[in-house]
Amino acid sequence: MITDRTIFLTAALTGAVFAMVCSYLLTHLTAFVAERVGAVDKPTGGRKIHTRSIPLFGGVGIAVTILVGMGLLAMNELLPGISGVQLAGFAVAIVILTVGGMIDDRYPLTAGIQLAFPLLAAVTIVASGTGIIQVTNLVGHGAFSLRWWSFGPDGLSFPADILTIFWLLFATYATKLMDGLDGLVAGLAAIGASMVGALTISPAYFQPGVVCLAATVSGAYLGFLPRNIHPAKQFLGEAGSTLAGFTLGFLAIVSSAKVAIALAVLAIPLVDAGLIVLGRLRRGKKPWIGDDTHLHFRLLRAGVPYRTAVALLWAAAFAAGLLALGLQTRGKVFLVLGLAMLTVFASWLLNRHARKKKKASK
Repeated sequence: MITDRTIFLTAALTGAVFAMVCSYLLTHLTAFVAERVGAVDKPTGGRKIHTRSIPLFGGVGIAVTILVGMGLLAMNELLPGISGVQLAGFAVAIVILTVGGMIDDRYPLTAGIQLAFPLLAAVTIVASGTGIIQVTNLVGHGAFSLRWWSFGPDGLSFPADILTIFWLLFATYATKLMDGLDGLVAGLAAIGASMVGALTISPAYFQPGVVCLAATVSGAYLGFLPRNIHPAKQFLGEAGSTLAGFTLGFLAIVSSAKVAIALAVLAIPLVDAGLIVLGRLRRGKKPWIGDDTHLHFRLLRAGVPYRTAVALLWAAAFAAGLLALGLQTRGKVFLVLGLAMLTVFASWLLNRHARKKKKASK
């Protein structure tokens, strides 16, 4: 088995380039198929601010790229530290999300049925032996085990498995709900995977298998970006938007529970999603019905140019990830709390600006 750090770095970079090329080429095929079967996103106003019908299925090419890349890495023994069962579970989860996403892109599903696919994918990950089994002690040394009760030698663990499922669902819906501007989620996924890869290539946290897998995920989303940058020629669709957060969630767990890195990158989308749900409940609306009250839409209404709004959110995620790389666990917690406060403040400021603008127009 290969163990040299330089060799793994070379393999990761090669895998990323392969994934970029493969993903980009598949965009043309998936767009063609989407148009033929009628899986297109039509402009209907509200949160759909594009002006023409755009083919979906972008996530299908990304999923295929990740699966092929993962298979090639496994065949060449470039995924040490990740068991075959874990890889199989991840592959099955990707297929579940992709199939569910394709169905939703063509025949829009209810929120409850949509949830069934990420939930089944998360349960598959847990069943394959991947989970958050401990948390770092913030006030002392060591860590706290989350395996309080276990059912059988290789069975379920409580509350570890429950927390793992919730984490994967949180990460999945963070990117799903944030998918409102061209290129935004694809860029966030590439940034998040790159940050996990950067951490696990470092000597202190060296995990070569995670490095190669993270590079493949990052490359797959980067390859899609040229077709997704504003004005987009293709959208991620349900599969691509859910897969973005799900893969980051999985990478964070399989890299010895480096959840804080992914949490830092996804902090703004997660907090924004929470604020959106609370706002809908306060207005007496169903929390799962989409609207244009997200942070990125409010940036546009405040006069921020489209590409600038996307770049700002990318930059915030990139900066958060870089800071998280250099912080210990306690520092990462404060970083995430700071990002949460920043998101709340930005939302308040944008709401205030919107109210003033509305009042002035009367």
